[in-house]
Amino acid sequence: MAITARPPIAPDVAEVIGECAENVENRSLLLDKFVMHKSWPQVYLESTGETMRMDDASRWSFIRMAQNGEDFLRRELENGERLAHGRNARPDNQEKASIKVAVLRRFQRCACRSLPGKLSGQKLQQNRQFAQALAESPGLTAVVYGELQGRLIVNLSDSLIQNAGICLDRNTGLPYIPGSAVKGVARHAALARLRSGEWSIREFMRVFGTSEVDFRENGELSEFAEAVPEEERTLKGGVDFISAQPVTEPTIVVDISNVHYPEYYQTGEVASLANESPKPNTFPAVEKGVRYAFCIAANGMDDVDSDLFAKARSVLVEAITESGIGAKTGAGYGWFSDVTDEVEAGMKREAEAAEAIRVEEAKKKEEAERQANAKIEAERIAQLSPCERVLERWNGLPGAKSIMNGPDIAKFETRPDEEKIGIVEALRMPDGIGARIWAIIKGVSADDPKKKLRNPKAESDIRSYCKNTLKKGKMP
Repeated sequence: MAITARPPIAPDVAEVIGECAENVENRSLLLDKFVMHKSWPQVYLESTGETMRMDDASRWSFIRMAQNGEDFLRRELENGERLAHGRNARPDNQEKASIKVAVLRRFQRCACRSLPGKLSGQKLQQNRQFAQALAESPGLTAVVYGELQGRLIVNLSDSLIQNAGICLDRNTGLPYIPGSAVKGVARHAALARLRSGEWSIREFMRVFGTSEVDFRENGELSEFAEAVPEEERTLKGGVDFISAQPVTEPTIVVDISNVHYPEYYQTGEVASLANESPKPNTFPAVEKGVRYAFCIAANGMDDVDSDLFAKARSVLVEAITESGIGAKTGAGYGWFSDVTDEVEAGMKREAEAAEAIRVEEAKKKEEAERQANAKIEAERIAQLSPCERVLERWNGLPGAKSIMNGPDIAKFETRPDEEKIGIVEALRMPDGIGARIWAIIKGVSADDPKKKLRNPKAESDIRSYCKNTLKKGKMP
């Protein structure tokens, strides 16, 4: 059965994303823009002529974004199909059930069931790199790694659960905790320490900042008003609390909160208890086990020294491990354990392993380049004539003494025939290094000190090889 009422989406947009936004792949976009309002849809029922408001559509549009939301919607769909095709059901109830089934089928086809693969992985890697870089930065910075011990409630709207304090990354849909929420819970923990005397009011002000409103009669700091003159009550905090980002892949699941007797809670009439059934509210939440990086940094707005910064870090740890963050912390949601030492040790091991791999790969690359260059050089040399190879070799030596004492001259008679040919051709050249070496061998070098390098045996061997073997006549 077709839906006879369009959701609050423009017709041209609906053609692209689907009438129930089922083609939207971005979880953040789906949650921000396409959660169906409780007043939609208002459907005209042909069986009765009445208008039906489908309150469940709002709930369905929330839970479809969870990674296990399909299971919940499938059970709702199966129940709706039974009602739509029941033999004894009234026509108006069958029509209502058929409309719900049509909407459910669209919601069940939601395209954002899982996180965007490569994009989310890159974002998690970026989060880890940012936290590590911040921790290693000079100055006053700190990173606390927390592992979620209970589910974390995602930021919801539309009067379902308000002020949960968790948001979704605009591009990847990864759940993060806004810096304002992190600062809020840390401030609450610091406020308790302030009232117990562990902090001074000036320390509190320098870390978190204050305004004149805080010191008014009903303000949180009213009891400290006498200690701070009015002109000094407005102060910017010297520590930035950065949004907490996940560093391991999170899972978003469907959670349930039961409103057992809503009519009784509204009217107070005892008779309602016998007529009502529990009505569960389903909502998406971050599953426990994911790890977040809570980062803080001194911003230079006030004189925050290392001791005061350490106090700021300690209240942050206390806040997330003892008070929790987000909604329903009293029921066990939003609590973290401090795994900073474990994570940093793991990151150190990963860095060392990565460095070892990098060094090994660099060695392999260097060896491969060396072998490739050697092969190219060997191919180049193979193209040279015997004489050219000898001349290139001699030009690469540091001087005439190295050539005279080398195997080409000192052990001429042991050289291969191809090398002997090249040596003779080089020595027969009218000028250049070959001519200079032949002059030294004969003892007629113009450079008098070179005469001591004369080698009569080599001269005799070379002359004989040139005349008798190569048949080139006399040497110069």
